[in-house]
Amino acid sequence: MSDMYIVCRLSPLTYDINFCTQECLRCEWLELTELAETGDTTPITSRLAKLLLHGLNQGFDKIDLPMEELPAVYSGRFYQLYHRKLPQAHEQRPEDEVHRP
Repeated sequence: MSDMYIVCRLSPLTYDINFCTQECLRCEWLELTELAETGDTTPITSRLAKLLLHGLNQGFDKIDLPMEELPAVYSGRFYQLYHRKLPQAHEQRPEDEVHRP
């Protein structure tokens, strides 16, 4: 009953779609170009489709956000931070690196 977007580049094991009719009215496979050009979708879905097309055509390094793991101060767990690569002057110094056990 809400929009949540998690974008992954995967290959399906099957093209059969089993979906929850309480969550979705319709569910189908579309060509990415059709999804990017249709007016029958939300603005964010259209934008994501256009970004993915750009990645396919120009390289995903142009749109991907790399992930960096950083330690939580008190829990001992790790956060996953997604961001654009920083200029070299702002890169993490070797003495700041955190090593996971």
